[in-house]
Amino acid sequence: MSELLTVREVSKTFDSGGCPAVDHLSFDCRKGEILAIVGGSGSGKTTLLRIIAGLEIPDSGEIMLDGERINGPTNFQPPEKRDCTLVFQDFALFPNLTVWRNVTFGKGASEDPEGLEKLMAMAEISDLRDRYPHEISGGQQQRVALVRALATKPLLLLLDEPLSHLDPELRENVRRELLDLLSETGVTTLFVSHDTEDALAMADKVVVLRDGKTEQVGTPAEAYRKPANSYVAKLFGKTNLLPAELVATGRHRFEDPEGVGELVSVRPGEWRVVDPAHDSDSPVLTGRVKSIHDRGGHREILLVGECFEVVARLPLDVESEVGGELSITC
Repeated sequence: MSELLTVREVSKTFDSGGCPAVDHLSFDCRKGEILAIVGGSGSGKTTLLRIIAGLEIPDSGEIMLDGERINGPTNFQPPEKRDCTLVFQDFALFPNLTVWRNVTFGKGASEDPEGLEKLMAMAEISDLRDRYPHEISGGQQQRVALVRALATKPLLLLLDEPLSHLDPELRENVRRELLDLLSETGVTTLFVSHDTEDALAMADKVVVLRDGKTEQVGTPAEAYRKPANSYVAKLFGKTNLLPAELVATGRHRFEDPEGVGELVSVRPGEWRVVDPAHDSDSPVLTGRVKSIHDRGGHREILLVGECFEVVARLPLDVESEVGGELSITC
């Protein structure tokens, strides 16, 4: 696959003398790839998305889309001339138009009725064509917004927090439906999300931002298992940050932000109970059980030792009690 989108040293500051909302960001997105931009509030995710869409003008840097410079030191291509489509967080459907009139609203969308019917069938909204947005569910509204965006056949699809409005019980199903639709159409997609589960489930590549700067670029698995620092490790879920000398030497390490030494990220589910008298292959942590929480399919145990405090997710059949001693390794 070749590069479709190239972002180089892009910066944007809204207040004179203030901190940059986007600070010298660089990354690439290949054709057909699904790329997630993740980070906490104020990390610069939405600003970056709006810059790529042409809704914000960067102070510096360069953006190339399919070999064409859309942002640079001497040029700025307006949004309507960029071959990309942005789906807003609130979908921005026209409330006075039916589903069919919404999806045919975009430039050139009505020129290929057969292709549009196929998109609607893939998104399972064909039977909603005569309804209005207020007459369908949030998940259905999202699919209508996506079909409207895809009907214009953009080179690049931009999604702003595509799943943030959904209840937890619906989120996983809609996420799967969204991924199926993107995979079937093969459109290159860039989406922003504060929820790293979306990135882990959907993305081929992630760009992790903090305070407008890039913390890590790589696959979701790399960000989860080999985080660049403690910020990335904690962003991708509950974890234990431990001094490197307490765990096996083969594990991925990164520098302690306090400069004390190297740290290792160990997820709660990576621990297993051992007998220290018979298991000498890996470093063993022995401590007292401070608390036990039943999580249905497993138990979450807080184990405290002289120089550590870790959370371990262990099977229900592991015998333990508060105040008892337990040995674990990873």
